[in-house]
Amino acid sequence: MMETETPAWGADVQLGTEAAPAQVLPMLSHGGNQRVLDDWIQRQDRYEVVSGDPDALPEADIDVVVLDEPSLREHRTEIRERKADADAILPVLLVSSDTTGDAWTQTETQPAVSELFDEVLKTPIETAELRSRLDTLVRTRAQSIALKQNSDQLLLLNRITRHDIRNDMSVIIGWTEQIAAHTDDAGDEIRQRVLDSSQHVVDLTKAVREFVDTLQTAGDPELEAVELGPVATAELTKRREAFDDAEFVVAGGEIPQVHVRANNLLASVFRNVLNNAVQHNDSATPRVEIAVEARSDTVVVTVADNGPGIPPDRRDAVLGRTKQGLDHPAAGLGLYLVDTLVAQYGGTLQIRDADLGGAAIEIELPNAPAEAGELRDR
Repeated sequence: MMETETPAWGADVQLGTEAAPAQVLPMLSHGGNQRVLDDWIQRQDRYEVVSGDPDALPEADIDVVVLDEPSLREHRTEIRERKADADAILPVLLVSSDTTGDAWTQTETQPAVSELFDEVLKTPIETAELRSRLDTLVRTRAQSIALKQNSDQLLLLNRITRHDIRNDMSVIIGWTEQIAAHTDDAGDEIRQRVLDSSQHVVDLTKAVREFVDTLQTAGDPELEAVELGPVATAELTKRREAFDDAEFVVAGGEIPQVHVRANNLLASVFRNVLNNAVQHNDSATPRVEIAVEARSDTVVVTVADNGPGIPPDRRDAVLGRTKQGLDHPAAGLGLYLVDTLVAQYGGTLQIRDADLGGAAIEIELPNAPAEAGELRDR
């Protein structure tokens, strides 16, 4: 797949100006319209003509493509691929006598061609309308490029921050463990609190990374049949190591062999739910019970604890489902991430009262019997 580069302009330079002319690729089958378009663009300071050779379409630095109906039909595959590969919106202007686009509705023989153009310029071409259409499309592309640049900068900042936090927390955890031989019972209790809080910070950096991964997923995520048992068991083992003062119990002694529709972030669902059950637990000995029930079409996972519970009027807020989202004081990044992932998997999440006295997180995921070649070895 081809990768396109986003222009690196200064903050005071904008696409479609004399300092950064927009690159226009005209590909009109009508020779007269092509000449009109070429002549007009060449007289502008804000636009430059890119070679109209169709071979330039896959590789050339382009900001706007201008085609007529025959050219669009002929090059629809290349246009579709170029728009899909672009890291910012690549607008297409269609020159046509049909300004409504009714002639381009989807049919069995011509699927989704209407999705390939963004504006229609009626013929015969009038320069005032041409300028208006190009200005609109160039502004759209400039905004898309700016959004992409800001997103890249935020992602880089996120990676750097998480890296530095993890390194610093590793130092804190290491030194805290070293002082065990120099503290009494009261000091050991304080030392354990420091270790628990440090581990919580490390877990938060993982949740942030995985949350960013979900935001970067374009459209629906690619799901497959994933065996639930190994994923849940691996996370239970890690939680037992991280919280040696807590009890983790599996109902029935083992997790049944079931498969769900998910992806490689399924482990994050278990990690964050199990972490939440311990980290917000005020019992002397936190107890967490996990139960897995296989139904005809779904698999229900319930994680219950003996903590303080979550009142019904706060449950939507905890999951970030209110208008305030994560800005609500009760919202938690971990459970918000879990709720987001479960929704992407086509499942549901509910918070209920647990028989243990605390909260029960009930997750229902679509059942996905593994087929040959479909199951991913985890």
